[in-house]
Amino acid sequence: MRNYRYVLMVCLVAGCGAADDKPVSQSSTASTATADASVAGAGQSSESKAAAPTPVSGETAKPADRSAETAALISQAEQLRRQGDAIGSLRALTAAIAAAPETAEIYAMRAAVLASVQLLPKAVADITRAIELAPSDARFRNTRGFYLLSQQNYDRALEDLNDAIGLDLAYSHPYNNRGLLRIATGDYLMAVADFDAALRLDPQYRDALNNRGLALVQLKRVDEALGSFTTAIELAPDYPGGWNNRALAYHRLERYAEAVADYTRAIELQPDLPKYYVQRADALEHLDRQEAALKDMEYAASLVQISEVNKSLRRSPSDAQLWVRRGQAFLRADRLDEALADFERAQRIDPNCAPAFTGRAVVFLRRGNTAQAIKDASQAIQAQPDYVAFSLRGDAFFAQGDYDHAIDDYLAARRADPQVARAYLLRSEKLKATGEIEQASADFERAVSLDPSLSPEDAARLQAAQPMDTATPRELPPLPDDLQILPEDIPVLPPQ
Repeated sequence: MRNYRYVLMVCLVAGCGAADDKPVSQSSTASTATADASVAGAGQSSESKAAAPTPVSGETAKPADRSAETAALISQAEQLRRQGDAIGSLRALTAAIAAAPETAEIYAMRAAVLASVQLLPKAVADITRAIELAPSDARFRNTRGFYLLSQQNYDRALEDLNDAIGLDLAYSHPYNNRGLLRIATGDYLMAVADFDAALRLDPQYRDALNNRGLALVQLKRVDEALGSFTTAIELAPDYPGGWNNRALAYHRLERYAEAVADYTRAIELQPDLPKYYVQRADALEHLDRQEAALKDMEYAASLVQISEVNKSLRRSPSDAQLWVRRGQAFLRADRLDEALADFERAQRIDPNCAPAFTGRAVVFLRRGNTAQAIKDASQAIQAQPDYVAFSLRGDAFFAQGDYDHAIDDYLAARRADPQVARAYLLRSEKLKATGEIEQASADFERAVSLDPSLSPEDAARLQAAQPMDTATPRELPPLPDDLQILPEDIPVLPPQ
């Protein structure tokens, strides 16, 4: 298990910066210096901000000065942004700029949308135009400093953040972002000083509290860091990054049970972030909870794969095999509803997609709907005979107590493992009960050859554990850990 620890040696992403003090639905992170493994990373802030449409200086155009057309376009852009339509929002803002080319905040709004889709050079260009139109607006300097910080352009970022502070000494955000820059360059003492300055201006500034904790951890003042993280959590209990960062601090202090509790809360709030599971796995391992740690690592791997397939799907949404791949990843994460939806999407694209039928069979098998699992596995076999489909159908027959058909399918799958041994053992008991002693003896010998640990007593126990009524879906017996399929080049069953 220790071989996954390198995953924790990641770049510290103190992503609690703020481009500005008016939210424009953007969650930003600043790439910073490498941190110690046990405190690596900060969650993205739900309060991450971008330059606002509301002016704060006389040089910025007021809403009343805008034409009705410009106001309508800005309203449309904001609505599209909230709906997650970045392209539509950009088009509306571009039209608004054409209608009011001297309005600084429209450029700032477009910069925020560009930054949200990682087009930082273009975002910098737009916020630079906003600065040209409103040179005394501290927010725009802060925003550009934050974007430059995100690009690791530290010298230019520092100039902008210093300028923003000089333009408005009561503005807390550039102090926080300059603190992030100090973390990025390893100047942790000065970082703490900047975060303290931000907190003097705004004692409830959650991001500054969180980032202060990160800097203190780097200074090995972990007990102080815990205080900052705890206060940040109290101010924003639904902020996953705060829980994760406090967990990392507990982790550093070897208070693993408390770390697990905080990682768990972070996961509840943001369940699709792989690093939370990796970090919790390490803490669980220290508590000697190996099975739970392995489960977390497997789930994290599934999330990574889902993320990768999502990127491919954005490029090729009509590729049935991609939907199958994502469905299989959801299966490994035991997210059955999402897996089923993806397999059905693949079938709509390609009605004869055998792996989609196989995937559906796995879903129904796990849900205990053996009749539907058999139907889907049969369709997969009809479309493209596949060892996995035979094996799945065999498990569904086994769950129904139909050992004849189960064994036939296991033979077709060339499968040899304890599950197959149990099928022979249970069929031998049924044959014995009907007086077919010779065949019963042959089945028993076959069962023992596959699993030498079996005995007649095991048959009685297994028989008692196999309900014959399949009208009500039930939980299936787990697949054996030592599943084998022959020959070796045949794919193994999807894990349960």
